[in-house]
Amino acid sequence: MSELDPSGLMPERVYTQAELLDYLEHCRNKCRAVITEMTDGSAHRPSVFRHGQLTEAELLMYNMRHVQHHAAQLNLILRQTIDSAPDWVSKAKRPLND
Repeated sequence: MSELDPSGLMPERVYTQAELLDYLEHCRNKCRAVITEMTDGSAHRPSVFRHGQLTEAELLMYNMRHVQHHAAQLNLILRQTIDSAPDWVSKAKRPLND
């Protein structure tokens, strides 16, 4: 359900596990590219979005905190529902430039 849709409409279809894994890989690759290609100049470049204006580096930090927030929500729901949630991951299995 879209968090921005006041009527709470559900997506037209359920995505398959393969589609979700492909999208996750796409997002990881995009994230790696953005971080490895970032320069001092691009990090300080303004990035305007709906909540205001941040630098591109600040926007990356904002997005990381946003994802952490939703991961915590998901873990809470899993704990409340099935009394289980993933363990904390302190280090990536693959290096950033892999």
